[in-house]
Amino acid sequence: MPTVLVPLLLATDQISKLWALRSLDPIPKPFLPGLYLTLVHNTGVAFGLLKGNPFWLGVFSLLVGFALLLYLARARLGWITSLALSLMTAGALGNAIDRLGRGWVVDFLDIGPGLWPVFNLADSFVVIGVILLLLPWGRSQG
Repeated sequence: MPTVLVPLLLATDQISKLWALRSLDPIPKPFLPGLYLTLVHNTGVAFGLLKGNPFWLGVFSLLVGFALLLYLARARLGWITSLALSLMTAGALGNAIDRLGRGWVVDFLDIGPGLWPVFNLADSFVVIGVILLLLPWGRSQG
């Protein structure tokens, strides 16, 4: 599963970011109820922490992504754990590509101006992966 899922998720993340760069601006645009599209150049990590360190954050994200990819390739995992780690791998690699290639991460998903930091698909992948690992059936599944 990870050999197909990680590149698919990574491509989806990068295509969405290219679209955002070409189509959006920093002014929030309503998209769906409770969801706006707002282009943000994020030089930090979650919630704007550690701003101004894109190279080292990119290296760290790249190392985490490759470590997870190696683990996925070698370990015998159940499907929930494999899905969770695939999501986390794609998220780490997607944001590493941005940090190392652009010097900042493309964020564009906004659940309400000022309510929550703007994020992207890679961020969502990491959060969903962590949630899957934390759920009781995700932990016991293997």
